[in-house]
Amino acid sequence: MTRQSKSPRPEGARRGGPQVHFFLLGVSATPIGGYKVVYEYANTLVSHGFHVTLWHSRAFYADLPGARRISARIKAAARALQARIRFGRRPISWFEIDPRVRVRVSAGYPNPRLRPGDAVVASAVETTPRVAKAAARAGARSVALIQHYETWAASESFIQRSWGMVDERIVIAPWLGDLCKLNGLGSHLIPNAIDPLAFPRGKFLREREPSVLSLISPHVYKRADVVIAALEGIHRAAPEITLRAFGQETRPEGLPEYVSYYHAPSPALLATLYGEAVVYLCGSDAEGWHLPPAEATMAGAAVVSTDIGGVRVSMEDDALYARPADSVALAQRVLDTMADLESAQERADRARARIGARTYETNARDLARALRIGDGKNEI
Repeated sequence: MTRQSKSPRPEGARRGGPQVHFFLLGVSATPIGGYKVVYEYANTLVSHGFHVTLWHSRAFYADLPGARRISARIKAAARALQARIRFGRRPISWFEIDPRVRVRVSAGYPNPRLRPGDAVVASAVETTPRVAKAAARAGARSVALIQHYETWAASESFIQRSWGMVDERIVIAPWLGDLCKLNGLGSHLIPNAIDPLAFPRGKFLREREPSVLSLISPHVYKRADVVIAALEGIHRAAPEITLRAFGQETRPEGLPEYVSYYHAPSPALLATLYGEAVVYLCGSDAEGWHLPPAEATMAGAAVVSTDIGGVRVSMEDDALYARPADSVALAQRVLDTMADLESAQERADRARARIGARTYETNARDLARALRIGDGKNEI
């Protein structure tokens, strides 16, 4: 077990005050959107006097149906040791976590000291059953922070059963709330927020070099094949447009040489790429609440995307859409955007104002209410 730093007691927090524990999968050396959302909440909550602990463990994989439990536990222990050796006392290097947030990396299951009134939050479906069990033993609140319908990780029956184990469900997009409702479960809607300071607005679109930026990911639902095909279509129609892509993996096979690729860009470089793009292109089949289009919008880019709930939740009607898997239509929407920058600027400005109005301060207040924590001395 490692800890990121020695955590002084938060200013204004009392010993014995409300505690929030987030259960996460293993530490990642590269940015993960779902982790980033949790870390933002942790920083905001601890700044308002709540005791917050992040529990990272790969042992959760052993709970999935069909998992070889002994093998999974051995692998989890090995990964935890690797994390300790590689990262030492700073296991999370790509996000600045408030030093008052306690970080625990464990080979086994988290074992927080809980009391009635505390809250335990699941951040992935694999963590949800353990959150429910840990909270029930202590009379604490159990909550699932539902950021996607994680069918790549577990069966639909496992997901639905896990959602029903906890006291509360928080969804980041309306379409996820609809799935809860279909299973007879209530939920609280708290869409994600974006830190505007992290993504400064670049030049007006008419002042930017004609360019397109897109994420390429190995996750099947993010449809790297559709993104690449759309980029190829754009290049055939308008070879003067600069094409860029980024991702956490090395350069994907099949990506044309005329597309510049940025492997695991730093937050500063990614913000620069967003701020230089005229269009951010999303080709996914599904997303929970897709961060990159919203981040690109905050940096002033226009958005072209497949018509999915995880983009509609932030962009509403202020993007140009195509049907999922339709690379030809996506390429045409990009060309349409380039041909009418005045309309694109209006859409980008509306979306930027709307997205920027939601902050993690307001979200953390809504989260604390949904968790039913706080005693009048720890208010947001």
